[in-house]
Amino acid sequence: MNQRYEQIILEGIKDLPANTLLEIVDFVYFVRKRALQPQEFIADLETINIGVEGRMISKIEQQHLEEEFADYEQLYPLE
Repeated sequence: MNQRYEQIILEGIKDLPANTLLEIVDFVYFVRKRALQPQEFIADLETINIGVEGRMISKIEQQHLEEEFADYEQLYPLE
């Protein structure tokens, strides 16, 4: 049965563009890591989540600064 799955996968990726193949490589890496190294997979997810939270804080701070200086040029025009 595994051989059949492998054949279906190989047939399915034939003639795909490079950027699509790169997505498939990422997916295969993700699935292998989850299946064969579950503890490392969990640690990777935690690291990714920390990075996402950090970017969210930065977006919130950026939004705050944009609101803070929204009318700056009108309030303080160059003389």
